[in-house]
Amino acid sequence: MKPSVTYFCDSSKRRMLRVAALLLGLFVAVMAMSFFAPHASAYAKEYTCPNVTIDATVNKDGSLSVTESREFTFDGAFTAVWWELGQNLPSDASEVTIDGVSMTEPQASGSGVDSAPAANESLSEVPFELEWRDAGGPGTTSYSFDEARGTLYVFFDAEDATSVITISYTISNFVQVYDDVAELYWQFIGHGWAVDSSHVTATVHLPAPSGTSLGSGDETVRAWAHGPLDGTVDIQDDATIALAVPRVSAGGYAEVRTTFPAEWMSGVDSTSPVRHTGDRLDSVLEEESRLANQANAERLRALAFIVVCLAISIGSIVWALWMFFRHGKEHKPVFQEQYWRDVPDPSIHPAVIARLWRWDAQSQDDFTATLMHLSHRGVLRIDAGQYQVPDGRGQKTVQDYYITRLPGWQEKVAGSPIDEEAIDVLFEKAGKGTDSLWFGTISQYGQDNPEAFVASMNEWQGILSAETNRYNFFEAKGNHYQALMTSLGILGIIAGLVGIFMFSNFIPLIALGPASVVLFVIGRFMSRRSTQAVELHAKCEALRNWLKDFSALDERLPTDVKVWGDMMVYAYIFGVAEEAIKALQTRMPEIIDDPGFAPMYYWYMPHYYGMNAASTIASPADMFSTMQSNTMSVASAALSSASGGFSSGGGFGGGFSGGGGFSGGGFGGGGGGAR
Repeated sequence: MKPSVTYFCDSSKRRMLRVAALLLGLFVAVMAMSFFAPHASAYAKEYTCPNVTIDATVNKDGSLSVTESREFTFDGAFTAVWWELGQNLPSDASEVTIDGVSMTEPQASGSGVDSAPAANESLSEVPFELEWRDAGGPGTTSYSFDEARGTLYVFFDAEDATSVITISYTISNFVQVYDDVAELYWQFIGHGWAVDSSHVTATVHLPAPSGTSLGSGDETVRAWAHGPLDGTVDIQDDATIALAVPRVSAGGYAEVRTTFPAEWMSGVDSTSPVRHTGDRLDSVLEEESRLANQANAERLRALAFIVVCLAISIGSIVWALWMFFRHGKEHKPVFQEQYWRDVPDPSIHPAVIARLWRWDAQSQDDFTATLMHLSHRGVLRIDAGQYQVPDGRGQKTVQDYYITRLPGWQEKVAGSPIDEEAIDVLFEKAGKGTDSLWFGTISQYGQDNPEAFVASMNEWQGILSAETNRYNFFEAKGNHYQALMTSLGILGIIAGLVGIFMFSNFIPLIALGPASVVLFVIGRFMSRRSTQAVELHAKCEALRNWLKDFSALDERLPTDVKVWGDMMVYAYIFGVAEEAIKALQTRMPEIIDDPGFAPMYYWYMPHYYGMNAASTIASPADMFSTMQSNTMSVASAALSSASGGFSSGGGFGGGFSGGGGFSGGGFGGGGGGAR
């Protein structure tokens, strides 16, 4: 007897569409953030100094003449840059005199290296006005010197352009002269710059007598440099000192200290404010030795840090490989045949085998496979039918299947928690105690009772998981190390990002990043099946091969309808049911025609209705799988909405030392800026 008709609305893929829309929205949001975030600052003014070239000459009278060419790249509209030249001078007798300023014509940023060199224009000086310290200017391309503060301003108009500004100035009474040596201690990049100074080169010319040539190990001239530890200082044969620093960070500094014969400063007399009595070299050597030791210790710490990071990285990879070969590499099955002509294990429920087949991943197909299994055992029967439903313009006919619980079902499912729960979900919960119900009734129940429906299906999946766990198909150690490797990989990435964003250090990410990737990859394969599971899986693969190939094999096929009924459940699980049915129709049509095979064959057979059988209704297997998937989606969406989850040293050259404190020990420096 057919069940009474229960009206239901055809469920759609709204949940799937909402998930897709959410994922698409998240992707677009991330892409927008990554694209627009860097460009958001384009509306705020900023500038960089990609190249700095400095040439300084120590004059015999104790003054220092400097020419600095600094390249500016402006992003936005700028009208002025400035140098703070009058800060931290050796004494009140030291004065800054501006010798000249020139500027290349601003060129549009990105104009390319092949463009013609920009013309260099010498600028005129204008009297300084106090209000220019904070804003404004003369309105012309010029420069002005704030003598009270020792700040040089260069005025211009530039927007999204690059220009090189060259300043020349002299600081009087700057080089100190003692009885044994003369000393230049000069901060050529001050800590007052708010942006990085990149690719810095500096040259210091000493007043060496004509024809001076310094040999290797010559102690006539000594030089040290303080600042970034990747800088270099070199004493040339002609007593010229060359310095190079890849980058002086904003707020950082770079300075040079050199000693040379006092007699080279022939223009300094005994009354000069830079003339001092007593010796100086020993105290300089002692101080620089201490600074060099500190710098070398810092270099060693940096090297040790790199070594530790690399050791952790290599050690993690070696450990992961070792754990994989011990606990992750798949056991080799004893069964090596290409084909298996029976069910994998008749004592194990097909849904449990399905979990093994998919590495314990849940699937809604497991429930459909269970219903097929129950149909084959004579617990259920599937029939096609139709009923009328209102459609707003009258009645329409719905083609559907109904599922019937057959007499004696209790004895046949007794002792199987999987089967018992499946019957309870369908007939006691969705069907409310009836012995037959339409597929549509199940769908309507899910829409009307989403929480109960989802809970019921999750409970059934939980029972299936518990039954699967009883067989210990998946080794616990492999899963443990899988989680551990994934966690360590995530920690490695986090440590790398912390190094970049908090310490501006790329070493942790460079060292730990590859190890994290290896940990993720190896961890992905750490889940290992037990020896029993490997044997069962090998038979599953062999059975799948046979179900695909049996029609082409020259062998006697089983004639027992029950055997074929069992195998068709596994054909569905392995995804080869359609091929197996077609092959069976061709090779053994008598099995298809056998009434004993009908309950199983019915699941795969599309049914016809209408005039001359012109229209079809999908097979029960396809229709139930689609109905179940859609109903779960709609029910989950309803729950999400209800909970508010809508989408929405020696001085012979070499490397830099760290310096004598936060702002170094050299005179001069200061810094600069732009507006």
